[in-house]
Amino acid sequence: MDAATLDGLLAELRPRLVGRHLGRSRLSGPAALSFEISGDKSHRLWLDASRLHAGPYLVPKETVRELESLGVAVAKGQARQAALLVRKHVDGGRVRSLRRIPGSRVVILEAGDASLVLALQAAPALGVVAEGALVGSLGDGEAPWPPPKGAPEREWDRVEAEAVAAAWREAQVQDRSTVRAVLEVCPGLTPRLARTLDGSEASFERLRSVLASARPTLLVPPAAGEGHDADLVSPEAHALLPGPVRGVEASALSHRGSWVEAGAAFLTARLHGERFEAARKQAGNESRRRLRRLAQLETHLLRDLAGLPNEAELRRNGEALLAWPSPLPPGVAEVEVPDPYEPTRRRRVSIDPALPGPRNADRIFAKARRIERARHQIEVRLRETRSQLVAARGLEERVRSARDLADLPAAGSGEGLVPGAAAAPGRGETGGPRHYLTSRGLSLFVGRGAKENHHLTFSVARPDDLWLHARDVPGAHVIVKDNEGRAGAEDLREAAEVAAFFSEAKTEAQVDVHVTRRKHVRPGRGGPGRVVLGHTDTLRVAPRDPEGRLRRR
Repeated sequence: MDAATLDGLLAELRPRLVGRHLGRSRLSGPAALSFEISGDKSHRLWLDASRLHAGPYLVPKETVRELESLGVAVAKGQARQAALLVRKHVDGGRVRSLRRIPGSRVVILEAGDASLVLALQAAPALGVVAEGALVGSLGDGEAPWPPPKGAPEREWDRVEAEAVAAAWREAQVQDRSTVRAVLEVCPGLTPRLARTLDGSEASFERLRSVLASARPTLLVPPAAGEGHDADLVSPEAHALLPGPVRGVEASALSHRGSWVEAGAAFLTARLHGERFEAARKQAGNESRRRLRRLAQLETHLLRDLAGLPNEAELRRNGEALLAWPSPLPPGVAEVEVPDPYEPTRRRRVSIDPALPGPRNADRIFAKARRIERARHQIEVRLRETRSQLVAARGLEERVRSARDLADLPAAGSGEGLVPGAAAAPGRGETGGPRHYLTSRGLSLFVGRGAKENHHLTFSVARPDDLWLHARDVPGAHVIVKDNEGRAGAEDLREAAEVAAFFSEAKTEAQVDVHVTRRKHVRPGRGGPGRVVLGHTDTLRVAPRDPEGRLRRR
């Protein structure tokens, strides 16, 4: 946001803020704070120190929650601490002034006895100042305190065009960034505006004329109104500008009635773009991980299949032993006997010296049956894995070609993970166990991690509630509330399928699941989530995603 744009925005904000009280501050993003304004029930003040959309904004209240839900990263402890300090020092304070320091892009808002200092630099930062000292900050940049001294001579309307052109040419000679050189001479510009210069004084004078008659202008993606989330990903795709600038087609510009309106629209577009890009990246990573796992599983299954002995040959060995009339030689582990189907051939058969011929033949037949079953199971799993591979490749292509957030796999669908798609941060998906209803109406709870598993099992569940967990693999604790003792086989099967799905064995065709009453489960050593089981039963089920199948609570 350049100095001319900032001045226009501050000019509209100042009469709506100065003399009003700020309150109910909250962290609205990883580097953003928002405030209620006394006397204005329809807007919130939004101060943002994010890299691509730093600035002060006035946002309609009906869109604030939407914007907060678009946050793509969890705020760190430093940001939470800064938010607490803002509540302590700023909340309830009357806004005394709102100004930009001349010759910079630093905004100072004074409220009560504290100040908020927003520096719109390469790495923006928002500082909280109380009693003349910096007490907290948000953003990736250095804390903007003490603020820079005013330098009116470096303002865009006072700096000499010759000085800007000289800095541009000198940077070229020294093979350094011309953009950085221009910003050192005229800090009120942005990198986008500096890139419109060509090193001539005339190009700066053209830019100066645009800034002198600045009006709220948005650079919008192609086909405005029919645009997609993907069109908002690039920082170059959407910008808040002071007017038409060199290198931007007039058809791509949209003029707004006020700086406040333009600022809110710009912030909304940037957050939508960031949200989509984060969701696409995470969904793509998940689809690639799934593809790798399935490809590895296919390789292992093929190797296991190739390593199985031939059950038909084993049966012929058993039949050869039964057909041989002579007793087996004592103390030998291998005998050579005629092949009953080809008398001219002889077969070497491994035997147990302690067993007679018929018993050895029974052992060989039993082994052939086990191998036959194993071969069938591996072939079934191989078919399922290859089918999943086809679906995973389709998912990867779907993620790659997605144009809107709705085109990406939904959270909890089993296809991939989109951050926050199912619920806004702070509600639903972000905390507490998952809660479903079985087809017969019993509550089914699923833990989300070791600590929550422990809490769910030993604080939420009652002694006679049902407890389930995938056997021998990490996974979620699943609780079926059975207050009246009416859980049936169908409830158990559905809960077991959920426990299998929320485990590391979710890609297996069949999974063994422990089923017991909560009273038979005790905390184990080794940290939260570890348990010791008393009496348990085992159900073997196929993992199934509960989303869209069981009702959600």
